[in-house]
Amino acid sequence: MNNNLEGLSKEEMDKVSAGLAAGTVAVRERNNLPVNADEVEMEQPAHLRAYFRERLAHYRQQPAKK
Repeated sequence: MNNNLEGLSKEEMDKVSAGLAAGTVAVRERNNLPVNADEVEMEQPAHLRAYFRERLAHYRQQPAKK
């Protein structure tokens, strides 16, 4: 697997960013830090909002790692 993000297309980078945003929301929720998931979702491109919700649900189900 190539970990270099430089070669990704704009569409792929948008998807990576949406996944990162979902992970960030889940971590902030887990740590009781202020975050509004609906607001973050609305900041995502319209075509990636369903993907954001899918990733958010996935990250929320993951156990907290210490």
